[in-house]
Amino acid sequence: MGNKKTIKVVTVLTIITGILTLISAGFNFLLPMYLSYKFKVDTNKASSIGIIGGADGPTAIYLTSGLNPYLTMIIFGVLTLVGIVYIIISKKRHIY
Repeated sequence: MGNKKTIKVVTVLTIITGILTLISAGFNFLLPMYLSYKFKVDTNKASSIGIIGGADGPTAIYLTSGLNPYLTMIIFGVLTLVGIVYIIISKKRHIY
């Protein structure tokens, strides 16, 4: 009985991670590619620089960057594949 509950939980989590993988791929890969094509802008040259300062105070320069946006897509993709493999193995083991 406990094995069936585990398979149901893993199935639900696999579906959720699969959906998150597709959403992450859409926002991190497909959307920027479409927008760079639509507006004819090279996204590889994009950066963010902020300069804060005044005439009588110190000046601060901030260079920003973020985590690799593909990292979340890779993590959710691996979790989805692990869930699918677990479901397949447990179903085969349940048949025999």
